Amino acid sequence: MMCNRHALLFVVALTVPGFAAAQDDALSEIPVASLSPEAAAEAPSAQPGRLALGLRAGSSGLGLELAMALSPRLDLRAGYYGGTYRGSVNYDGIDYDGDLTVQAGAAMLDFRPFGGGFRLTAGVYSAPPDISFSHTANNETYQIGGAEYTADGRLDGDIDLGSVTPYAGIGWGGGSGAPGFAMSLDVGVMFAQSPSISLQATGRACNSSVLACDPNGLAGFDVNDPSDPRAQTFRDELEQERQNVEDDVSSYNLWPVVSLGLHYRF
Repeated sequence: MMCNRHALLFVVALTVPGFAAAQDDALSEIPVASLSPEAAAEAPSAQPGRLALGLRAGSSGLGLELAMALSPRLDLRAGYYGGTYRGSVNYDGIDYDGDLTVQAGAAMLDFRPFGGGFRLTAGVYSAPPDISFSHTANNETYQIGGAEYTADGRLDGDIDLGSVTPYAGIGWGGGSGAPGFAMSLDVGVMFAQSPSISLQATGRACNSSVLACDPNGLAGFDVNDPSDPRAQTFRDELEQERQNVEDDVSSYNLWPVVSLGLHYRF
C-alpha cells in the first residue's frame, strides 16, 4: 500500500517500452537510396494540395494520419493516436505495476530543407501520456514520510503531465513524394509540464517504527478513518511522501517519441 520515494521513479521509465525491435525491422524494408542525401535531392516534389493517408505506430500509440502538401517543401499533418503500455518492476523487493496511456490528437508541420525525404517537424499534441501505478501490500513494511508502517492494503497513484504539449523532432519519408505506398520514421520529444503526483491509500496499517505490529490487530487502523488520529497522522506522512516523490521527478518533463508510419500518397 505504501511506497518509498525512489521506488516510484520506475514509472517514468515506461515511456518507450520494447519498440526498438519493431523499428529495426521496419527500417530494413526501406530502400537505402531513399535515405541517402543524393536520392533525397532527386525525389519528386509534392504538388500543393496532394494528400496522403497513413497509419503510425510507436511510443505515441497507434494512430491514423492525414497529410497535405502546402508547398513543395512544407506539409501539414494531423492525426489521432491511442494505446496503453503496461509494465512491472521489482524495486527493493516490492513489485509495482504501471500503465502508460496515450490518447491524443496532434497537428504537425513537416519542413524538408533539402527538398527530399529528410524533414524537420514541429507541432503539438492535445495531451501528454497519462501514467498510473499501483502496489498491493500484504503485511509488508514501508517507510512513509518520517515513520515506518506495516500495511495490508493498496496504494494507487497517478503522474499528471499537464494538457497541451509541444513537440519537436526529425523524420524521414512521409506524405510527400511520388504517388503510392511509402514508409516513414519519426524521432522527437514532447515538452510536457513538470510532473504532478497524486497518491491514494486504502486498507489498514499500523506504526511499526518502534515495535513490529499487525495492521489487522489491535494496533492497526483504517488509513481513511476520519475519526482516528493515527489515520490522520498516517495521511500527513503520506502527503509528505507525495511531495518528496514529486520533487524527485520534477525534471522528468521530456518524453521521447519514436514511431514508424505506412502511408499511401494520392
